[in-house]
Amino acid sequence: MLREEQVAELLIRVEKVVGKELPQIRGNLRNPENRAAAVWELLVMEAASYIGQIEYEPEAGESPDIRLHPPKGRKIWIEAAYLYPRFWREEQRSEHVKQWLYKEAERRGIPFSKIHPRLDGKDSNAGPVLTLPAITKRKQFLKEPEIVKLFRDIASKPAERHSCRLSRYTVSVSYSPSVQGPYGFSSGLQQESPKIVEEHAVYRVLNEKAGKQKVPGPKIICIGSDQSPALSILNAPGRPTYRDGIRAALEKNRSISAVIIISIRTSAGGFGMPETRAHGDLFLNDYADTPLTKEETELILKMDFNRWKYTFPLRKWGNSGAAGFHPVVGTLTYKWRGNGMEIEIPARIIVESLAGKTNIFKEYRLSETDTIFRAFNEGWVVESFTLKEGNIEAGEGPKIVLTLSPPLLQGLIAKKEK
Repeated sequence: MLREEQVAELLIRVEKVVGKELPQIRGNLRNPENRAAAVWELLVMEAASYIGQIEYEPEAGESPDIRLHPPKGRKIWIEAAYLYPRFWREEQRSEHVKQWLYKEAERRGIPFSKIHPRLDGKDSNAGPVLTLPAITKRKQFLKEPEIVKLFRDIASKPAERHSCRLSRYTVSVSYSPSVQGPYGFSSGLQQESPKIVEEHAVYRVLNEKAGKQKVPGPKIICIGSDQSPALSILNAPGRPTYRDGIRAALEKNRSISAVIIISIRTSAGGFGMPETRAHGDLFLNDYADTPLTKEETELILKMDFNRWKYTFPLRKWGNSGAAGFHPVVGTLTYKWRGNGMEIEIPARIIVESLAGKTNIFKEYRLSETDTIFRAFNEGWVVESFTLKEGNIEAGEGPKIVLTLSPPLLQGLIAKKEK
């Protein structure tokens, strides 16, 4: 969701706004299973702070997280709720199973792109239920009779197609000798695709949050995620959508005045480049005991969830770093200046290069055809350098700006020709 330094800055800002340290959130940021929810809570608080003064957990008990004091009018309560994938443990196991099969294929000299795992499940009201091995059972899984026979058949007849279905797990594997390419391919049913609205994640979380103690004034539930399929704009035919979940939950729970849905997703941006942004919707409850006024609705619509540049989802497993966050680095850019060029290099990369931890070519995967690669390897001369401040919200750290000119002899020849 956000990078390490971004979260640290966001935490500082929010604690300054609410006027106190937030030990519970600080603890959750260290816990892989809770860190994304903690970041989301900070994002909601910061977004609310731009439209009015906020208090965090001002009352004991099960009251909502935030009490908003608008510039005028009554107080508004806001509860932050982050959606993880409901079946994230199965998702974790699925990733392990795929990697086990790919690596076993490579160990046997088989290009892993020719191996196609498929993970299905038995249908239920909550969606397909997978049966998978524990992540500590790699050796036992690869000794399953069907897996052993599959690789034996591939070794004896590599030009033919082969497949198997495991009896103990909801896993099948196929081998296609004609497949070429550097990437692996897998398939399966989407687990979080409930058949009934009562099993939809949005309906479930709204029901849970509505059960908190009653408070005077409007109450808004702000739901967000950058990884839950429950907020996907694509849906299987005949299956309830998140809008169906909201509609059913609001009709049942009159204590909720409105629901904000924020889906953080990646799509094509300018020049076709991928861009990750927050997309929001506000749903008013026509059945609410305390509905929002027109003025309150207009105020809530001013909450901006795109002040920060979003990056990797903070999954409950598999993120790098002690706290599971990726550090802010920044982009490597250049532009021509006369006969020379100006290159902006993130300061962190320069420091880590000096320490021998990495180098620019490795970090940005530069090849011999890249302009910056050629400049450094052809002995271009550093004319000057300056420090450029970072932009923490945009995910850009401080940069060293180098002004380079061609090697001395090339430079003299170029000037003479002019």
